[in-house]
Amino acid sequence: MDKTIEEYLEKYLDMKTINRYHFKTLYGFTFVFKSRITFINDSVSSASMNPQGIIFKENDEFYFTPLDKTYEINEIIKEYLKREII
Repeated sequence: MDKTIEEYLEKYLDMKTINRYHFKTLYGFTFVFKSRITFINDSVSSASMNPQGIIFKENDEFYFTPLDKTYEINEIIKEYLKREII
């Protein structure tokens, strides 16, 4: 028996979920959004985009301020450095 309903759906309904971070810079602040798109049998089942926080630069250092409880701070910083800095 599958452990969770999500594992059952992934196995029998060909369910896939894609999570991505997006960055939008306005007036010196970079706003971080997380999108989540779920596909079932290659059709979009649901999609959402939620704000995660703000990245700003002060005294040549970058700071991240979460807008709510954000548990993936290291992942956000890695994505930001990969896309925006390097």
